[in-house]
Amino acid sequence: MQKGRSGITSLPNAIRDRIARLPDLDNAALKAAWRQAWGADPPRAARKGFLMLGIAWRWQANHYGGLNPELARRLAALTGSRKEHGSGDKLSPATASNAARPAPGTRLIRDWQGIRHEVHVTKQGYLWRGKSYGSLSGVAKEVTGTNRNGPAFFGLRPSKRSAS
Repeated sequence: MQKGRSGITSLPNAIRDRIARLPDLDNAALKAAWRQAWGADPPRAARKGFLMLGIAWRWQANHYGGLNPELARRLAALTGSRKEHGSGDKLSPATASNAARPAPGTRLIRDWQGIRHEVHVTKQGYLWRGKSYGSLSGVAKEVTGTNRNGPAFFGLRPSKRSAS
C-alpha cells in the first residue's frame, strides 16, 4: 500500500496500521479478516491483492461512511436488473446507460488537439460552451467534427479501439 498516493495517511493510526499489515498476512488470515470485515466468505477465486483491497476498502468505509446514497442506489438498481433477467443476461441498454451516466454537477474534462474541453453534467443532459446537449456523443461530435462514442471519448468507458 502506497501511503502518499492513496490518501491512507489521513486515516486514524489504528486503521492505517491495520492496512499496512495486510501484505504480511497469509491467505488464511486474509480470508478470516475478509469474513470479519464483510460478514461473509470471500469470493472463492479471490487472490491476495483483491482480498487486501476489499478489506482495506471496508475498513475505510466503516470509518468514513461508505458509498454515497446515489451511488449505492445506482449499484442496487444494476444488481436488481441482473437478478430479474437472470445472472447470465446482459443489462438492457437503457439500464446500462443510466447507470453509467455521471451525476449532475460532475465536470468532464478532455484535452483534444491542444484545447481543453469542459462539460458540465446537468439533470437534463450536458452543457458545453453554453449550449445544452442531450448526449455526450453530441458533445464529442461537436468537439471532433466526427461521430464519436461520447462516454468513451470523455473516458467514462473504454473505447472499442482500446479494447481490441
